[in-house]
Amino acid sequence: MLNQFDTGMIIRMAVAIVFAVVMGNGSVVAFNRMPAKWFEDYPEDAEIGSDAEKELPQKLLEADAMGRQRLPSSPWKYAFIGYFTITGLYLAIRGSSLTYEITVLCILFVVLEMAISDQLYQVVPDQFSWALIFAAIAFTDYYEKWWEQPLGCLIGLGIALVILIIGHVLFKTGSIGGADIKFFGCMGLITGREGIVIIFILTTLLFAVYSLVKIVFGHGNIKDKNAMLPAGCAAVTIYFLFLWNAGELFVFNL
Repeated sequence: MLNQFDTGMIIRMAVAIVFAVVMGNGSVVAFNRMPAKWFEDYPEDAEIGSDAEKELPQKLLEADAMGRQRLPSSPWKYAFIGYFTITGLYLAIRGSSLTYEITVLCILFVVLEMAISDQLYQVVPDQFSWALIFAAIAFTDYYEKWWEQPLGCLIGLGIALVILIIGHVLFKTGSIGGADIKFFGCMGLITGREGIVIIFILTTLLFAVYSLVKIVFGHGNIKDKNAMLPAGCAAVTIYFLFLWNAGELFVFNL
């Protein structure tokens, strides 16, 4: 007869598999069916305060006009099902609560959609940021201090803004986009001051490695503007799977 521990794990694993199938397929379906208007953005060369109108990415216009999928179902739905299966089962087997498992999977779904948008169009709809802000509510019970999440948000925004200023001073161009700033702010609101520092460090390292590999293999140069959120998605995944509350091992506690 199964004991309570085995029953709980079986339930968590079953939920993980169901979520993996739904989210793996859903990540492709949702991206392909999002309102095109969500992806409207100002031209990259538009000046602040100018009368420039928002535009849709050319690749999106071409795909929709020709009836093509923005993101092909094959092989991506299989890749994403595998991604959510691995992450969900790991959380289930590790012994995470069912609430934590479901919440993390939902956050990873949103961040994955942000990464896809950034990689394909370098435009990330604001609706994803609002979804992360809503998800932050589910994490309020994990913190003893009420100011942990607001402080994490401020730290995330602060780090991103500092990078933006440094980029303008040194390179006369933005080294980080508005979507990246919102991403760090939202993830700070979810993970608090400890989590956002770890996620920022991981994102920076992964993004640097990705950019370096592209340069080494002749697929880009140092002046290219690469999408940062795929690295951010990987960093968030690593954090929630392996480093949740790892800040307690370092010097982030006040």
